[in-house]
Amino acid sequence: MEVDWVARGIAIGAGGAALGNVIFTGLTYRRVRPRVKSSLYRAGVRTGTERNPEASEYLFTLRFINNGATPVSVERISLVSYPKWYRTKNFNMVKGKRYQMSDPERPVVPALDGTTARFYLPTNRLEDSKEREHLRFRVLLSNGEISTSPKLKNEDWLLPDE
Repeated sequence: MEVDWVARGIAIGAGGAALGNVIFTGLTYRRVRPRVKSSLYRAGVRTGTERNPEASEYLFTLRFINNGATPVSVERISLVSYPKWYRTKNFNMVKGKRYQMSDPERPVVPALDGTTARFYLPTNRLEDSKEREHLRFRVLLSNGEISTSPKLKNEDWLLPDE
C-alpha cells in the first residue's frame, strides 16, 4: 500500500495552523482581559440613617480602574481583616455587600476607564483594635477574578475613640 504524502502534509499543516490560532487567541485574550485595580478614593462619616437617626456609619467611596479592553461588573465588595502576613488565604470578613444581576446600583467598570462605588460600615462594627490594623477591600468581579485594595491606613478614615 502506497502512502499519500501530500494528504499527510496537508493534515499536518492544518493541525499546525489550528495550534497557531489557539495560541494567538489565548495571547489576545490575555491582552484584552479586564485588569481592575481597586483603591479607597475617599472616606467620611455619615450620621443618621432612615432606620436609626442616631446611628453613624463610615462611608467609603471606592475607585475601580480597568486597564483592560473588556468591561466587567462588580459582584461583591467586602471589607476584610487579614492577619499579619497578607498573602495568606485566611481572612475575616468585617462586612460584605453582594450585588444582584438586576441591581441598578451594581457598578460596571467600563473598558480603559474607571468608576466609583459606595460602601457603608456601621461605626460600632470595628470594636477590636486588632481588626483595624490590616483592613483591605476585596472585590469579586463578574469574570471570577478578585481585586484587592492596598491596606487601609487608620489615620485616613478612622474616627478617634472617645
